[in-house]
Amino acid sequence: MTVDVDDVLDIAVGVLVDAEGRLLIAQRRPDTPGAGFWEFPGGKREDGEAIFDCLGRELAEEIGVTDLRGVPLIRFAHDRGPRPVRLHVWRIDGWTGEPGGREGQTVRWIARDALDEVELLPATDVILAALALPRRYLITPRLSGADRKAWFGALEEALGRGTRLLRLRDPDLSDARYARLAEVVVEQAHRHGAAVLLDRDADMVETVGADGLHWSAERIAAARRRPLPRERWFAASAHDARELDAAIAVDADFATVSPVAVTASHPKAGPLGWPGFESQRDDRALPVYALGGLEVADESDALAHNAQGIAAIRGLWPGAADA
Repeated sequence: MTVDVDDVLDIAVGVLVDAEGRLLIAQRRPDTPGAGFWEFPGGKREDGEAIFDCLGRELAEEIGVTDLRGVPLIRFAHDRGPRPVRLHVWRIDGWTGEPGGREGQTVRWIARDALDEVELLPATDVILAALALPRRYLITPRLSGADRKAWFGALEEALGRGTRLLRLRDPDLSDARYARLAEVVVEQAHRHGAAVLLDRDADMVETVGADGLHWSAERIAAARRRPLPRERWFAASAHDARELDAAIAVDADFATVSPVAVTASHPKAGPLGWPGFESQRDDRALPVYALGGLEVADESDALAHNAQGIAAIRGLWPGAADA
């Protein structure tokens, strides 16, 4: 669900990442809302202030760093705290100065796998999901009916080019054949440090050692709860705001929204376009990939419209665009 825009407080947030991949977190002071909780530093936007200017001002005041170099990560709203807020989150990989608590707060560098040692502010999980997810999400074309050697060769090429997240999709296969294929794909992907999501059930994820599930909008609508522990990815397909709300209701980690453009597989489906995508995505509290008729060249447009990045079959599968 979206947050009432008339009562929302805009806050700029900076996720500082050092050369070792550690994150800078700060503990809220005893005299502030959420006292004792840990957060990524940032602060309220002033009237008429550009969001990156706000972030620069707040980080200079709070932790003493300037000359920020970074990229937008995610924008989302939530009402899990004392009042509704809209967070404009940036990943910051470069700055000038030594970070420290300039307002009496405690700050520390922490490894991502140690974050469960501290109590984080509500909704920090959304930021961490966006931080962990890549900009490109590959959906595999069907293996059934394709040349097996060429298919696996294309997969290896995609992984070699840097694919780090993929959904294994082949609805034509029986569960048994799909599981056998998943075992091979998972082993191949894991050699490259890539994660594989399946579209079947939680038991198969555990059996083949996959990294999570991606369910259709129809299956999400029928679900009562999240089928996997938080250690695994759980993703949802959506086509509009209602289906995105359903994904949030079952605690999905991220979603895809489609079709943004005309697709070869669904040429008659009315595309959303970028304004339509952003309208449906709105400021919902989960990362959302743009899907449908997109390729690498569309990535900058996706980021400009608050997408996590692009998801694609043909646009990310080696040789498919030329086929």
